[in-house]
Amino acid sequence: MCSISASRNKEELIRLVELNRYRGEESHSSTQFIYQKGEGFQVRRQHKSYGPFDINLLEKDWDYCIVHQQAPTSKEVNNTDLATGRFIHPAQNEKSFLWHNGIIKEGKFEGDWDTEWLFDLTLDDLKKSPLKRFDAKISEADGTFACMMYHDNNIFVFRNEISPLFSKGSTFSSTKFEDSIPVHPNTMWRLDYDIAVLEEKWKFSTKENPYHFGE
Repeated sequence: MCSISASRNKEELIRLVELNRYRGEESHSSTQFIYQKGEGFQVRRQHKSYGPFDINLLEKDWDYCIVHQQAPTSKEVNNTDLATGRFIHPAQNEKSFLWHNGIIKEGKFEGDWDTEWLFDLTLDDLKKSPLKRFDAKISEADGTFACMMYHDNNIFVFRNEISPLFSKGSTFSSTKFEDSIPVHPNTMWRLDYDIAVLEEKWKFSTKENPYHFGE
């Protein structure tokens, strides 16, 4: 089990980090962004390490920050993976990043890490999203996922029906917090930082929801 905490406000982010610690903290990361209107987000600094997250790392020369706390669900890793922190979120593809809370079913993804596989699907979908109609590949992801993604100077937010993610304006948490509401599932959202709202980009579907019993 993992958690995502994200906010533009340092004090609120610290509260969410503490709120989400119960979900696991064998490893952690923080990614801090600078935002400029018309240019979007730029990564200012990123920190990855093992053990509990130290809130003193949250210096305030940033405009937005995403913290991921992790209880790994990947298969056993080797010494090289441990040394490099390969399985510490976010997954990276060139200048893009994906933070993932959830797990894709064993045998339902390619490669060593379900997050990297989900990342590849999402990147491919984002490249197609300007098209009016297309079949989203992440609809075939069999498992749970609630994610934040950084790509082309934008931050995206999405989840399927069986993984939690809550929001209040531009603040997000894997655990419900005061005045928050669930992020609407099966939708790729882009964070509009200027007015602190989510802009709908396109739809996808949940592969299988074991908690849905029909009408």
